[in-house]
Amino acid sequence: MLRILFLVIGLFCTGLVKAQRDTTLQSDSTQAASAVPIVDSALLQADSLALADSLRVADSLAALVPLKTVKDTSTYAKWMVHPLLPLQKEALWKIDDPKITRGKESQFYLLVGMFALLAFIRVAFGRYFTNLFALLFQASFRQKQTREQMAQDNLASLFLNVLFFASGGLYITLLVQYYHWADAGFWWLFMLCALTLMVVYSIKFLFLRFTGWAFQASQAASTYAFVVFLTNKIAGVLLLPIVLIMSFSSPAIQDIALGLASGLLILLFLYRYFISAGNLRNILKVNFLHFSLYLCAVEILPLLLIYKVLVSYVAGTL
Repeated sequence: MLRILFLVIGLFCTGLVKAQRDTTLQSDSTQAASAVPIVDSALLQADSLALADSLRVADSLAALVPLKTVKDTSTYAKWMVHPLLPLQKEALWKIDDPKITRGKESQFYLLVGMFALLAFIRVAFGRYFTNLFALLFQASFRQKQTREQMAQDNLASLFLNVLFFASGGLYITLLVQYYHWADAGFWWLFMLCALTLMVVYSIKFLFLRFTGWAFQASQAASTYAFVVFLTNKIAGVLLLPIVLIMSFSSPAIQDIALGLASGLLILLFLYRYFISAGNLRNILKVNFLHFSLYLCAVEILPLLLIYKVLVSYVAGTL
C-alpha cells in the first residue's frame, strides 16, 4: 500500500520541478561559423594489398626447364585440327580420271613361278638336268647311251618343255614390247606367244614322226627330234636370266641383254644344224646342201610366215 502511495506522490511532484538556465555558456557573436571538413579515416590508410609481397620468390626451375605442351593421346581430338584432315572446312567436289598404272608386278610373279619350276626340276630330276648339259660336250658314242637314258624320263622332259615354252614366250613378248611392234596387254601377248610356240613344236614333232614312218626312217627322225628338243630345253634354261634382265633394267642394259640372247639362240641353232646334219648324213647318206634346203623350206620359212601372221593379227591389220 505504501508503494502505491509513494508512486502517486512522485507523479504529482514532477510537475513542480523546474530546471535552472545556464548563464555561463554564451555564444560568441564576433566569430563567424566555419564548416569543418569531415575526413574519412579509412581513406588515409595505405592499401597493403598493392605492396609487393616480400615472401613471394620467383621459381628458378621455370627458367631451366621449358614447359611442354601436353598432347591429347586418349581421344581423336588432335586429328580434328590436323592440316591433312580438314574436317572443319567446306567440302570440295572434284572428279578425277582413274589412274592407270603400268607396273611390272605381272612379270615379276611370272618369273618367280618360272624360277620355281626350274628349281623343282633341278631338285627332283637332278640326274636328267646334269645329263642335259653334259650331252653337249660328249663324244658320239657316249651321246647314244645318254640319249637312251634321257628318253626313259618323260616327266622331266615334259617339265623342261613347259619351261621352254614359258621362257621363249616371255622373251618374244618382251621383244615385241621393246620394239613396239604391237600395243597389247602383257598377259594376252604372253599367252599368245607361248601357245604359238607350243603349237608350232607340237606340229613339228608330229610331222617328224609321220615322215619317219612314211619314209621308213624312224631312227633318223627320232634322232633329229631329240636334238631339236634338246636345244630347246637348253635355250629355255639359259633364257631365264636374260628375260629377268630385260624385264627390270634400263634401255641400255636391255640392248645388251637382247644382243646376248640373239647370239645365244644363233649358237644353239648352229649347234643343232651341225649335229643334226652329221647324224643324218651317217644314217640317210645326205649332204649338207640337201639338209640346208630342208631347214629353209620346212623350218625357217614357216617360222617367218607365222611371225608375220602373228604381228599382223596383234597389230589389227590382218
